[in-house]
Amino acid sequence: MFFQQQEEEKKPIYAKKEVDIWQCPQCVGWMQKEFTVSLHPICPFCSSHMIEGVREVKVLM
Repeated sequence: MFFQQQEEEKKPIYAKKEVDIWQCPQCVGWMQKEFTVSLHPICPFCSSHMIEGVREVKVLM
């Protein structure tokens, strides 16, 4: 039983956070705005212009 208590303590805790993103209307590509260089990025997968959006991501606490 001692081993079970240690395993429970090691589980990571996640929180949900909304982040601003650029998302592709043609495919599933998306990227966070804070990691982009250009003002109007192009999708690296299908080369179409990306649009603004919001996505909920998990953040490790």
